[in-house]
Amino acid sequence: MRKVKRLPQPASLRDHSDRWTKELLNEINRLKSYAKVDDQFKNHYRQEDVRDTLEKMYTRHCCYCESVVGTSSYGRIEHLKPKSLPQFYQYAFAWDNLHWCCEICNTSYKKAKWNFQYPILDPSRDEIDQFMCLNLATGEYEEIGDNRRAQTTIEHTGLNRESLVKARRRIAIRFLKDYKAHQNCGDGRAFCREWDLLKEDMDYPSLYEKLIERCLQLTANNL
Repeated sequence: MRKVKRLPQPASLRDHSDRWTKELLNEINRLKSYAKVDDQFKNHYRQEDVRDTLEKMYTRHCCYCESVVGTSSYGRIEHLKPKSLPQFYQYAFAWDNLHWCCEICNTSYKKAKWNFQYPILDPSRDEIDQFMCLNLATGEYEEIGDNRRAQTTIEHTGLNRESLVKARRRIAIRFLKDYKAHQNCGDGRAFCREWDLLKEDMDYPSLYEKLIERCLQLTANNL
């Protein structure tokens, strides 16, 4: 998980979100239930320009696990503040509340979870590296200083689920092995430069960023 810069609001939300929100709230009030409201009032956020902008904002990666979305799972427009909770009905079409997510993180883990005391981290607002870090040896995310918001994020999104931990650990082991082979041939820096160009096309780009940083430090120490 890493911080991204939020892009300008898509035209569909800019032009219609206020009206859509008013209509949704009126329907909830009329029916006394969010669940009973017809999908036509709930799903206006599923606009092509919203999807395209979020996909670009996250460089096609899931906002949580950073897997490339669309390769092995479908993309989902994620509401950080769950739209089905009464406290957050008004954020159903709020641009700042929308993110890009893989199907697994969205439907199997995050769902409608929310911790009001220690809310999940927002990848477009929070400096993720100040709250938690990725352990290259274990492949697990760890909270910094027992940070409770980091704990919430890891738990609610399944960031340390077995499949992710194993995948990250395999990548780290292979990357460091390949770096050592290149370093022995005298081109460790070139190896890092090449991977710096490739990382955005890979699953878990922030993992590659940390690995590149580690290898550059090792190279500098050997000079």
